[in-house]
Amino acid sequence: MPDKLLEVKHLKKYFNTKNGLLHAVDDVSFDIEKGELVVILGASGAGKSTVLNILGGMDTNDEGRVIIDGKDISEYTAKELTTYRREDVGFVFQFYNLVSNLTARENVE
Repeated sequence: MPDKLLEVKHLKKYFNTKNGLLHAVDDVSFDIEKGELVVILGASGAGKSTVLNILGGMDTNDEGRVIIDGKDISEYTAKELTTYRREDVGFVFQFYNLVSNLTARENVE
């Protein structure tokens, strides 16, 4: 039986806007097994980036659980999330700014 790497259970994220409460992620659940290749796709505004920001520890969920390799990061403090981002997860940003006088390798570092 494969091991679960990631469990997302009833994930919710809200944003307050001038028009009221926006449900950016509304009751999303899925599992990813170790070694499994996964693609997240959907229409613009569907919440894909919000989910990835939560999985990457750059944002927090309002409800639900995010269990990565047996650890519930939805319960982490800000300090624990910083350690998680630094030691456990890699993130390639959709929009980034390169420093022109650095090599590609130096920009990635």
